[in-house]
Amino acid sequence: MRYQSTPEKEFDGDIIITDPCYIIRNENGITKNDWHYCEYGEYMERLGIKNYLTHDTIYGDWGCTVFDSDTKKPLGRFCADAGLVSVFLLDEVLAYNPNFNYHSERPWTTTIIPDFKGTIQIEVVRETGTYEKDSEYWKAGETWEDYLVHVVGHGVNKKTGKAINFISKQTSL
Repeated sequence: MRYQSTPEKEFDGDIIITDPCYIIRNENGITKNDWHYCEYGEYMERLGIKNYLTHDTIYGDWGCTVFDSDTKKPLGRFCADAGLVSVFLLDEVLAYNPNFNYHSERPWTTTIIPDFKGTIQIEVVRETGTYEKDSEYWKAGETWEDYLVHVVGHGVNKKTGKAINFISKQTSL
């Protein structure tokens, strides 16, 4: 599953894109260790969060920028410290953790897209190429492959009716 895209999922509301470890309650959790209980972001419904997507970044810890697919302008940034990326409805996160404020207090960790209605997918893209020069690890002409993870959304702003199409790209380590 690591190298497979998630299915597209419908979202309707304010969405956030972040590492799921950031939303976990440190105090007064559902269990003594909510991060372990949700199996490290895999089963967020155990915490009452039903509408979400989670995927391994493949890269590990990273920083990403979310770009408007139509204008190419940045919409926000997010990062990962657990090597995971998730998309959540903000109201479900706040119902679970009313103290969550990374979207406003730590904006480099969490992209927020308000009033989104549409589909989102965490897409895995395989890239291949050919090495141009010899190195101690490969010979010129040998092929290489890599996998990239993007969060891709297609929808509208529910209040304005304006299109909201976006894609995330890794922009830092």
